Amino acid sequence: MPTKTTIESDSAGNKFRMLRQKTQVTCGPAACLIMFANVYDKDPGADEGGVIALSKAYPGAWTQQKGANIDNLAKVMGHMMMRVEVKRFTGGLGDLKVALRTRVRLKKPALAFLEWGRASGVVGHFVVVGAARTSGDTYTLLDPCFGLQEMSGMPFYYPTNDDSLEFTGAVALLL
Repeated sequence: MPTKTTIESDSAGNKFRMLRQKTQVTCGPAACLIMFANVYDKDPGADEGGVIALSKAYPGAWTQQKGANIDNLAKVMGHMMMRVEVKRFTGGLGDLKVALRTRVRLKKPALAFLEWGRASGVVGHFVVVGAARTSGDTYTLLDPCFGLQEMSGMPFYYPTNDDSLEFTGAVALLL
């Protein structure tokens, strides 16, 4: 079943296709659909259920308990005609910032993994980086839970007053 996206703009006037995740644990599949919508500038021909079904064909498949895995989603995106490479930036986030600034642009977003600490433990979350600007160290995030967000001050991202997420350094960059 096709997924309908909306068009939203950031403060720089860039237009992005957005959609919201259907459940609390489907940010990964929803982020894959956001990636597709922005790479091809059209609504995806699938929905979260289709991405989840495709995920099951690869190691580390999506589950209701654990959600998604970036390596699995990279395989899913490859099947969706988006070739990506997963990079893990662990020696500080300076290299991650450089990679995002040099490789992310319109029609070439990146899938990023973040974590937040909650009383129940660490919880992961996927977002799409739609734009990365050197000026002000600012980023446009296409967040399937919180919508289009603009942030500065990586690695921390504050989509609401109650939530603080941190970039882990795991990112799937388009080739």
